[in-house]
Amino acid sequence: MTREELRAKWSARRAEWEKFGALLSAAKVCEEFIADFENVLTSQDEAVVNTNEAAVMTGYSRERLLGLYRQGKLRGHKKGKHVFFRAGDLPRKPNGGRPIIAPSSAAANEETRAGARRLARRLGIDQAARP
Repeated sequence: MTREELRAKWSARRAEWEKFGALLSAAKVCEEFIADFENVLTSQDEAVVNTNEAAVMTGYSRERLLGLYRQGKLRGHKKGKHVFFRAGDLPRKPNGGRPIIAPSSAAANEETRAGARRLARRLGIDQAARP
């Protein structure tokens, strides 16, 4: 599950519950949300990134990451002359790098947005009224 899918799912649920004035078990709602959130984190950890993306995410230079890979201190996957890393295996430089976000294609993002718009229309949610 991507961050966009998580946002669309829970925004749609909130709107539906509001529309019907639903009373829910807060504990059950929290359990389901936490499970979905864990799913998002896991999918981000499983993302495969190249050395340039890894350098941006970690705050370390690509040369440093390749050195750690050659020393056996960082797991990676070599394909031809390129090295790829699993995002969840990357070290984090203190106060460095950007948050780890799984790379996604523009087509997948647009598909997610289109699905959210269709769901919003079915639920009668006015998109213009969103903050």
